Amino acid sequence: MIKLLRFHFSIFLLPVSLFSFFYIQPAINYQLFLVIAIWHLLVFPSSNGYNSYHDKDDGPIGGLASPPQPTKLLIQIANIMDGMAILLSFLINIYFVFFVILYIMASRLYSNRSVRLKKYPIIGFLVVFIFQGAWIFCANVYGLSSVSLLTNPSVIFSAVASSFFIATVYPLTQIYQHEADARDGVKTLSMLLSIKGTFIFSALMFSAADIFIYLAFHANETINTFWLFNLVMLPSTLFFLFWVLRSFKNVAQVNFKNTMIMLVLSSLLNNIFFIIMLLK
Repeated sequence: MIKLLRFHFSIFLLPVSLFSFFYIQPAINYQLFLVIAIWHLLVFPSSNGYNSYHDKDDGPIGGLASPPQPTKLLIQIANIMDGMAILLSFLINIYFVFFVILYIMASRLYSNRSVRLKKYPIIGFLVVFIFQGAWIFCANVYGLSSVSLLTNPSVIFSAVASSFFIATVYPLTQIYQHEADARDGVKTLSMLLSIKGTFIFSALMFSAADIFIYLAFHANETINTFWLFNLVMLPSTLFFLFWVLRSFKNVAQVNFKNTMIMLVLSSLLNNIFFIIMLLK
């Protein structure tokens, strides 16, 4: 059951928190570590487990090539983890509690069989676009800094860029699962777009993220940081282009392995970039 929590998958969402920390410049104290733990050790893994409980996948999912079948124990663990996350959030502040509760609610509405927002391609995309990007970014600002920080245009542009980072990879995680999702009664954004359309859409989303990164650092008069970002991300950009060209010639290249390479590479390089920024 622990496998279905996919703790390692939380690393893929770490760049959003690191990006927010660049502006917050938080003190190294228990609240900083608590915020990281609440998101990356409790809320995100719990969300993965809750989703797996309702999906009951019998094929590869993000980060797991052969997921085990979920049991009632998984949903009990997810409930406990969410409860712990909410209680611990009170040690940050009441605003952070609000952000955590709303995230958990959105995540459950996305996955729960009785609502299943994920089966609607546009609504499902918007839920992930908002809540895994700018929502987390702003939650960290409210939790570790002051709302006045959000009056800074660079911070706003960066929060929006965070959502476009998520929008870049979200349809790519669905691109190899069209048949499985169709059997489950889910029409994903990738299915709506088609395989070629998914690649084009992801390229457009990354371009949008890049524009907002440019606006953020241009407004902050640190434009060289924009070029550093693109330099660090160059290997993932090249892999993406190489993958696209191979996939257009041979659809068999649209598979779990290549998707995971793309996901790991892009998140790893994003993390490296933001760690460099934090150490400057």
